[in-house]
Amino acid sequence: MNQTPIPVKIKFIDFKCPYCQSSVSFPEQFIGRPQECPTCFQILIVPKPGEKIGAKLPIPFQTSKLLLRQLAPIDSNDLLEIVGDENSIRYQDWYTMDVQEVENWLANDDKTPKFQQGRVFFLAVELLEHPKVIGLVALNCNAEDKSEMSVDVFINHKYQRRGFGTEAFRGMMKLFFARLNVRRICAWCDSRNLPGLHLLERSGMRREGQFVKCKFTKGEWVDTVQYALLQEEFVSAV
Repeated sequence: MNQTPIPVKIKFIDFKCPYCQSSVSFPEQFIGRPQECPTCFQILIVPKPGEKIGAKLPIPFQTSKLLLRQLAPIDSNDLLEIVGDENSIRYQDWYTMDVQEVENWLANDDKTPKFQQGRVFFLAVELLEHPKVIGLVALNCNAEDKSEMSVDVFINHKYQRRGFGTEAFRGMMKLFFARLNVRRICAWCDSRNLPGLHLLERSGMRREGQFVKCKFTKGEWVDTVQYALLQEEFVSAV
């Protein structure tokens, strides 16, 4: 005899958007995680039960030597040094961009959905010592409930081998695990990209496996190596 499954009752968190003050409601599974306000479309953080107002997205944020922030039109020249140089993006899926392509990208950046599954968005990596963008962080939400994120960091080749990539990656780990309640972070790296592999290992990521000729990029099949870390692993290592 078939039995009708008992529906699971979903509990919701009711609060106000910290940007537009509209009343919003999200399932409790999103507590501590980023969501888009349905009224003003800003990214907010779902609070714990009993808290009346959600938190604003904690971006920009600083590490010891870097500022990680959203892109701005004034970044065009610095970004061109990165995405216009094959050495800086050799192991990325990207092809080099020209001035017009960079300007178009920046003009449309505000329209790019953030923290939506399957959509990549970027943060600028800027030196605190003097205002120059020396790299990019690419972020991808891998799960609908915002519990898993993938992170990729690439640095202007003129500033590589100075620890900036590792510092940026560790900064993202702290942001996601400590402030955005992300359960798991993962990263993929071309197996030929030895500096990239070392960056992930120095950052404390756990190597999960190598996939042979699993990706076709820039005219050839390449091996990729996957790294990951769980929130509890990060907390226990701090």
